[in-house]
Amino acid sequence: MIIQTQHLAMADVSEHSTELLVILAPAGQSGFASHPYPGNLAALIEHYKTMGDWHSESKHLLCINSPEYKASRILLVNTNSDIDTACANRISNVITNTLAQLNQTKAAILLPAWLQGADRLIHALFHASYQFTGYKTDSSQRQEIAVELLVSDDKLNDSLRYAQALHNGKCHTRDLANMPGNLCTPTYFAECAMALADRYATVSADVLDEAQLSALGMGAYLAVGRGSAEPSCMPVIRYVGSEPEVPAIWVIGKGITFDSGGITLKKPPGMQNMIYDMCGGASVIGLMAAVAELGLPINVTGVIATAENMPDGDAFRPGDILTTMSGQTVEIISTDAEGRLVLCDAITYANQHQPALIIDVATLTGAQIVSLGSHASGLMGNSPQLNQALQQAGDESGDRAWTMPVWSDYQDALDSPFADMRNAGSNSPGMITAGCYLARFAGNTPWAHLDIAGTSFQYGTGNSATGRPLPLLLQFLRNYSNLSAPQWSINTDACGFLP
Repeated sequence: MIIQTQHLAMADVSEHSTELLVILAPAGQSGFASHPYPGNLAALIEHYKTMGDWHSESKHLLCINSPEYKASRILLVNTNSDIDTACANRISNVITNTLAQLNQTKAAILLPAWLQGADRLIHALFHASYQFTGYKTDSSQRQEIAVELLVSDDKLNDSLRYAQALHNGKCHTRDLANMPGNLCTPTYFAECAMALADRYATVSADVLDEAQLSALGMGAYLAVGRGSAEPSCMPVIRYVGSEPEVPAIWVIGKGITFDSGGITLKKPPGMQNMIYDMCGGASVIGLMAAVAELGLPINVTGVIATAENMPDGDAFRPGDILTTMSGQTVEIISTDAEGRLVLCDAITYANQHQPALIIDVATLTGAQIVSLGSHASGLMGNSPQLNQALQQAGDESGDRAWTMPVWSDYQDALDSPFADMRNAGSNSPGMITAGCYLARFAGNTPWAHLDIAGTSFQYGTGNSATGRPLPLLLQFLRNYSNLSAPQWSINTDACGFLP
């Protein structure tokens, strides 16, 4: 979608030529009397009201244009004065669906001065316009929509710039996540990381191959990809927007490009959805692109913990004991609990570089879907302030997360008679014990974990990557860039439970 702003006085709206003119109406009919809408528009509304077609309960109404308007058609949409995320999504869907029904590609939206939350509408329009058609041989199926935002001042310029960067990052994320596993491999992830370094002067990238990972002692990380013909690797992307010596925020994404479950083989129905097990890694690519595009005055390092989990004669097995980069040993209960194995070594690696804080992002557990569904990502961590800041960023961006307890009470479920820990709990809440496992590798560094299994894509639908939790992460980084000296205390017993 192409979105641009154009200055236009309310009185001149009838002179604006477009295929579809969208006018946001405040709280039904009554709002027209209290806001400065053109008289001819009020008369048009009164006409449809008299006919019974427009009233306070109407969500929208398509008007065949009167001769007084140069627009081919007018779409009236009811809205509150402050557009929340749900309202923004409804309005954007109405607009895009109407354009599709009319077989049109251009619209102009009148954004009156009284309207609050217009930036949410911009985000929603960008999101609704996304198409993944790169593997369709018929290119005519893709249509570019152009939207003009008719405004009376420059107040939306910053919002539009932010929304454009977020949209571009989400497109990176969603395109990668929707790609098939035979094309989006760990090696392809590495190529995407290097491409970011080529595109932005503030970005550099390195790729650690299997030999380097082995030299670092990443026994857990390397075990995951042993059964695959695709070599594992770990792309590391560095964005420098502040003084180089300022500690960076490290964001680590789980990038399992296909998860068969390994020896603990998944059931065939729905296994094609396991291409989405790399949504965390995809979100890191999108985040680094968006941060570089915005030029945020902070330092961020993105890590993609990427491998392919397949079964063969060299695959790791239930019952194996692995030695992690931290030196801690892990008894394998399930090879399908592989994401935490690549993440724990990546967290240890990040810790060696004195980060300001660490956030890991992963489609980690089906238990997250059972607990929170697709509405909120699961949030766990060892710092109450960091958890609170992330949850606030989720609320602000409409990409919500909910903090779960990681109390020491839950740690016993990971006890092993043979190793320092198991990689999965027994008769325990799966999302929380996964967080407990990762907490053992965070040490005294402020750390948070986002389980996005239910929010990053939609089960049962194709090309359904949502781009989450990129809005949350980008909002958090924008908020962080405005803090003078953020302090994150560590709760060593509860690992950061936020009441």
